[in-house]
Amino acid sequence: MVGVGFSLFAQSGKLSEDKRKEFEAQKVAFFTQEMDLTPEEATKFWPLYNEMQQKIRVENDKIRDLTCRKDKKEVPEVTEQQALKNLEIMLSAEQAVRDIKKEYIEKLTKALSAKKVWMMIEAEQKFHHQLWKKMGKYPAPAQK
Repeated sequence: MVGVGFSLFAQSGKLSEDKRKEFEAQKVAFFTQEMDLTPEEATKFWPLYNEMQQKIRVENDKIRDLTCRKDKKEVPEVTEQQALKNLEIMLSAEQAVRDIKKEYIEKLTKALSAKKVWMMIEAEQKFHHQLWKKMGKYPAPAQK
């Protein structure tokens, strides 16, 4: 089931609203299965997780705006002052992401066990790894 969502995303790089909803549903199913969430745990987990992801997305967008803008100057053309400003914005956003994660890990461990929260971290890594692999942008892990 998750493979379909990855394929949908990999084909275009962007999702229509319907495909985004389908993708999100598959993400929910993936995390729920990987974390072995009970229905009660899921009702506690998803609102907190979605809230955390939205806040992280805002900060990541700040970094993406610096690095992916259509009007951005090539590095040699950036002034020293602009480079310093960009670095400050990037570091501030990265710190905000760490602070958000810390805040929500604390909230999640009050709602779920620490083990379930650790399983969330593992599920995120696995989910993103599979997504990047399907998109052909991530090397396969080394065999152990």
